[in-house]
Amino acid sequence: DDETVTKLEQCGCPTCGSCSGMFTANSMNSLNEAIGLALPGNGTIVATHANRTELFKKAAQQIVKNTYAYYNDDDDSVLPRSIATRQAMLNAMTLDIAMGGSTNTVLHLLAIANEAGVEFSIEDIDSMSRKIPQLSKLNPASDIFIEDLNEAGGIQAVLNELSKKNLIDLEALTVSGTQGDRIREAESADGTVIHSIDTPIRQDGGIAILKGNISPDGAVVKQGAVKPEMMDFTGVARVFDGEQA
Repeated sequence: DDETVTKLEQCGCPTCGSCSGMFTANSMNSLNEAIGLALPGNGTIVATHANRTELFKKAAQQIVKNTYAYYNDDDDSVLPRSIATRQAMLNAMTLDIAMGGSTNTVLHLLAIANEAGVEFSIEDIDSMSRKIPQLSKLNPASDIFIEDLNEAGGIQAVLNELSKKNLIDLEALTVSGTQGDRIREAESADGTVIHSIDTPIRQDGGIAILKGNISPDGAVVKQGAVKPEMMDFTGVARVFDGEQA
């Protein structure tokens, strides 16, 4: 009845903002920090926190600053196409693999790279996922949430940890300096929400690319959220060419 539904709504979705797990919206918000098109904190600051309002103001100020840099000083390094380079895509995917983000990020990042005219493919992601360790495991794969990651230092702390093994291109440009400039201000891994690069959750990434006779062009799985007993399967695969029965 309406009364029960209202109670469920008030308890399940009590405030504004997206869900607090590492789903598509939060994953892409986080990847935007690694691409360099968003300011630090963009991916993890809670929607209702005062720091989100401060981030809005900082972002607006940065837009004005970069606009003046381009039109007054002919500085085209502040333009999105100068920032969203192959190095930026690699940084973003490295972050995604290390966090075990949404599988949809593969789709979106490949699309962004295509629109930007950047050489970046599913083969790059496959190669990266085999050597980049998983450092964080957030909901829905665990009971750790986005706000916990924010408290632990956010995306910049994850990037900082990855940089210790030279897995992040520190020279890649962002809207506010280089990735190296940003990381110098970052916190260190706390060991719980963000694991040390020397003691990762797993040695390979939380995202993996699959290929086979039923997926010759590749598929993606969030392997960091798959139970160990499900990693091997023998049986019949039922393949459908569409959604209609």
